[in-house]
Amino acid sequence: MWSPILKHQILQLKSSGEAEVVLEPNQKLKPEDFVEMLQTIYPPNKPIVEENCEKLVTIANAFNMFELLRRCEKYLINEMTPSLKLLVFAQEEHLSKLLQKCTKYCSRMNLEELKKSSFYSDISPANLCNLLEVRCSKMEQKLKKSEIRSWELSCTLRAIHESWGRKEGACVQHRNNGMHQENCNECLHAIRRQIGKLCELALNNPSDHSD
Repeated sequence: MWSPILKHQILQLKSSGEAEVVLEPNQKLKPEDFVEMLQTIYPPNKPIVEENCEKLVTIANAFNMFELLRRCEKYLINEMTPSLKLLVFAQEEHLSKLLQKCTKYCSRMNLEELKKSSFYSDISPANLCNLLEVRCSKMEQKLKKSEIRSWELSCTLRAIHESWGRKEGACVQHRNNGMHQENCNECLHAIRRQIGKLCELALNNPSDHSD
């Protein structure tokens, strides 16, 4: 947790008598923020929660406190629901693992939904491009599965059509003739069973299961 940046600023405070540690221009570390950070990094280690995580990430980045940053990112990944807001935060705070998770999650949104979000304009061009690439990749995979599924169903329909002229579609009595009889209930039952098996195979085909 040791931070050379924080050490340097604290030494400056001692000599200048100032009461605040500067994070960035227009942003300062208030006493309560400093206390929150100390309580988090030292035993008994105050837990990282939604209310303090954002500020702790900002402090950790400002002072190169990489272990604290790792803990905060882990919390955000495991406990927070991905969103465009969280994606923008991950982008601004350079949280690559969180950014990756949010990108994958938000790729479910179409372009119209993305543009409606108030955070759309805050997404960097590179991350927006990555987001749309992930979405396109998912759409291509779905299209490929749909094409395979269409071919499978076509084969099933063809097999059902052909079953009308097979011996399997006839009862024992008419099987020797090689053709079912439409006025025979046993033949119709046999065809129904055959069609049922084909439909069951088509419905249970694993290629139709989505991720």
